[in-house]
Amino acid sequence: MRKLLIVLTMATSLLCAQDGFVIERKMPGKRLWQWSVTSLAAANAMDIQSSWGKHELNRTLAGPGGTFGREGALLKIGLQGGLMGMEYLLTRGHAGPRLYRALSILNFGISAGTAAVAVHNYTIPRPN
Repeated sequence: MRKLLIVLTMATSLLCAQDGFVIERKMPGKRLWQWSVTSLAAANAMDIQSSWGKHELNRTLAGPGGTFGREGALLKIGLQGGLMGMEYLLTRGHAGPRLYRALSILNFGISAGTAAVAVHNYTIPRPN
């Protein structure tokens, strides 16, 4: 579990750190987008941690015993990585401030929903 969270954190850090290697003029809204990606990663990490070992209602994320585990976590991380990768490809060219703001709103909205689910998951006791 800890290894999965470390990998997720490192992937997000690499995405945000890629700007340190290239000297360029900062585009308005880019920093907001980077923060939104970080909040998305944090919300997903919190959701993974809060769901671990509990009964999973989503059959796609449920393991063989119907609980959330390694398979579901890897799938969630893969989906998040795909979203981040698509956003990076959209913004690496000549993205404007409107695109950065739109993606930021999307990411913050998804983060809020995911964090709300994670908070709810913390109220559910783990099965014995």
